[in-house]
Amino acid sequence: MEKLYVNGTIHTLDATFPLVSALAVVNGRIAALGTQEQVRAAVSSKAQVIDLGGRTVTPAFSDTHMHLISYVGSKREVDLSTAGSLESLIETCRAALAAGQCRNGWLIGRGWNQNGWPTPRIPDKHDLDRISTEVPIALSRACYHVTSINSRACELLGLSADCDGILREDEGNCLSAIEAQPTVDELMAMIQEGCADLLKQGIVCAHTDDFGESGNYAPVYNAYRSLAEAGKLPVRIVQQCRFLTPEQLERFLSDGHFYGETHGHYRLGEHKLLLDGSLGARTAYMRKPYADDPSTQGIPLFTEDSLYSLTRISHAAGFPIAAHAIGDGALEMLLNTVERLQKETPRKDARHGVVHCQITDQAQLARIAQLNMQAYIQPIFVKADQHITEDRVGAALAQTSYAWKTLRALGIHASGGSDCPVEPFDLLPNLACAITRKDPTVPGAQPWHAEQCLTVEEAVRCFTEEAAYASFEENDRGTLSVGKLADFAVLSRDIFTIAPVEIGATKVEMSVVDGEIAWEK
Repeated sequence: MEKLYVNGTIHTLDATFPLVSALAVVNGRIAALGTQEQVRAAVSSKAQVIDLGGRTVTPAFSDTHMHLISYVGSKREVDLSTAGSLESLIETCRAALAAGQCRNGWLIGRGWNQNGWPTPRIPDKHDLDRISTEVPIALSRACYHVTSINSRACELLGLSADCDGILREDEGNCLSAIEAQPTVDELMAMIQEGCADLLKQGIVCAHTDDFGESGNYAPVYNAYRSLAEAGKLPVRIVQQCRFLTPEQLERFLSDGHFYGETHGHYRLGEHKLLLDGSLGARTAYMRKPYADDPSTQGIPLFTEDSLYSLTRISHAAGFPIAAHAIGDGALEMLLNTVERLQKETPRKDARHGVVHCQITDQAQLARIAQLNMQAYIQPIFVKADQHITEDRVGAALAQTSYAWKTLRALGIHASGGSDCPVEPFDLLPNLACAITRKDPTVPGAQPWHAEQCLTVEEAVRCFTEEAAYASFEENDRGTLSVGKLADFAVLSRDIFTIAPVEIGATKVEMSVVDGEIAWEK
């Protein structure tokens, strides 16, 4: 298990050897860095030599917030992400229906976004009845926080006649009855399919929220564990353990599970919570009414009391909290809760975190730092959100939101993710958004709040070193350092030297896990 990777431009992110041309691998870990001549001494004469052909190498990438099984499931749904209007959505669904693209008798679609339509209105049941009044239809918005259904679906789900067919947040839980839950074998196949796609993006570690709403975590846990113990899980998985009630969480703990429980490449990670919705759907919970719709502040999914009752259990059990909070109201609730937990039961280096960390003011950013919390950010979100944020929350609050540079200045650890399938987990376009803060589909676009642009190195560290920190694994991975795991990506171009606008078009050509080539173009 000895290998020499030579003739590369290797950006290690390690200050001791920042740029080298070769590295040696012994038993899955980096044994030496330097020139080919310097590293050869670390291996025997039988070591396999892999010529990188002058290509660029970085530490392997991580995605610290996604939904892997949902992503694979979404590939079986009608793709509405390119629907530029309500009429386009209707025509796409009619064509899918004609082609027989139904599952269990339902037409299921996802990915529409009304904010870019000529008339930015959320479709209701009357709109979807134009597709069919006989076949039940459920179409999820891009954020998955709103689902539109037709009259037939309302009928089958037992909803009242006055239901408008627009299901927001928890209202959508009734849709779980649509599909039979996958078996463990089916889940294993879905996981392997998703991992194969991740490797093509240089992503060798994913923090994924797969347990769902019911609290029945066992099928997902068993599928991942079985693959890992059989050596068939090629990507490192950190499971974001979503439990909605104290009863669900206590049952999980009583079954003997604990933070950091590890089986091969499968690891139990943070306690995942969903505190509010999305900005695009106006369900993100705000402290004040929306600037463009004063009738609503969004939808909080917890009270402070109910959030405390749940998180005090995970805090006491040693689980970091990873709470979805997009609106500043949801963030305020989280900050108050973490402060209360730490006052009552102090935990050094608890690494509680806020997922998304989008709408913030300066005082809240300072509190995140004071509480030693981390942020799980999704740079790709600015591609679309920059066009609506100021309208939604006002100019002053937009100025201090998506504040990645400020996070760094305050010493806050911020790791990068995609929230896939909300956005694709394509790594290089995501990285480019962190650096340019531009919508690449708009010719001549200027950076949105350019003062918050990250440097190339800062952005890369979000998806490597900071991602490792997010799961207490910074001593094992995240940089290419002697003694750390030999996980790295080989790129078609040197993203540290090309123009930032070109980074998104750069391709991953090889993914290496434990020193072994896990995927190659």
